[in-house]
Amino acid sequence: MIRAAILDVDGVLTYFRSAWQHLHRVLGTDDWASVNREAYKAGLINYRDWALVDALLWMGVPRTWIEVPITLRRGALELLKLLRDSDVLVIAVSGGLNYTGIPIRGYVNYFISNELVFNEDGSLISVRVNVENKDIVDELVNELGLDWDYVMAIGDSDMDLPMLRRARYSIAYNPVNEEVANTARIIVNSDTLYPIIDIVRAILIK
Repeated sequence: MIRAAILDVDGVLTYFRSAWQHLHRVLGTDDWASVNREAYKAGLINYRDWALVDALLWMGVPRTWIEVPITLRRGALELLKLLRDSDVLVIAVSGGLNYTGIPIRGYVNYFISNELVFNEDGSLISVRVNVENKDIVDELVNELGLDWDYVMAIGDSDMDLPMLRRARYSIAYNPVNEEVANTARIIVNSDTLYPIIDIVRAILIK
């Protein structure tokens, strides 16, 4: 039985693996962003500083430019509806940015991400870093009094490893490496989320 489902957003519910990179491509700041990305990879800056300098590239940009339309992966809304209609608590978590939560609003109980902050005229002024790693999910699970034996976790990257290790029903969806694949109980490689829907239905009828 599943009482809660924790779903990674970037790369699972969306086709792009990084909300940061997606927005850089949309706004034409990807060249500068690559410098910040390499500095982080080289250990010259930490995750929080990387997020802050990345957001500086968008300072003053109107909110309407940043909250760009997102194409969800095929089957994403159907999966969320199935979980919601089955009285499963749905937690969406992203190491990316909060604009990715717009199209799934109304389908999730909790959405955890980093937050872009705008001033009164609707232009970007800063970023609030809420997710340096997904250990924050463990804190929420404890706060809600949930038992990991009744939790499903779906992720694709290293940031998802903590929840994939703890959840009884763990699914690596198009995993980025062998460690992610080997950590999960189930591996799914697909362009759509329909195979996940079939798995959820099978678990729900147990």
